[in-house]
Amino acid sequence: MRQLLLYLTILITIVACNTSDNRNIKVENDPQLKVIPKNSRNILIEELKKLREIIVSTNKEKISEIFTFPISDKSLNIFLEDSIFNEQLKANDNKITKQMFLSHYKQISENIWLDQLTNLLQRIPIDSLLYKDTLELDGYNKKEPCYMSYRIEIIKDSVVLRMDMYSNKSYETKNLSQEDIPENSSEFCEHSFWWKFYFDGTKLHFKNIEGAG
Repeated sequence: MRQLLLYLTILITIVACNTSDNRNIKVENDPQLKVIPKNSRNILIEELKKLREIIVSTNKEKISEIFTFPISDKSLNIFLEDSIFNEQLKANDNKITKQMFLSHYKQISENIWLDQLTNLLQRIPIDSLLYKDTLELDGYNKKEPCYMSYRIEIIKDSVVLRMDMYSNKSYETKNLSQEDIPENSSEFCEHSFWWKFYFDGTKLHFKNIEGAG
């Protein structure tokens, strides 16, 4: 009986050690847990929820607080066909003041894809960032000539909110533009925009906006 108990004790110890070793190997080799520690990710998630609340509010005063003014027009990646705005921009050494942002909010918000950023923050389950570095949602609709894809990605201490517009190749064009260009042409549909933030462990800080297409 003693030999049986001794054997069972040794067996349980071996199994427990192997299980513990396997868990350690998974944690050490999992790049998703190396970028931002789990305790900081809870804070990051709350920061993104605060950002979502601000963006969804459509309150231009609140939204302006995301940025540190004056801010370079290149940091926002915008170009407005507005003579008054461009004169002010030139006078301010190509920097946008808070007053300029508020006065031209409608045009600026369209330029920086605030409506699509709203969709991204509302539709992607932010809580899942607790265990994942990348969350993506494909908004494909076979009835539309273009469709959106939304993505949140953690890269070291940066958080990227990315919005990509794609052409629906299966879409049967019903209307043409004045230049006889199909609705699902890449000229209309192939665009990308992404917002970059820096996370310092406690706060989320706006870095810049980039685009392509």
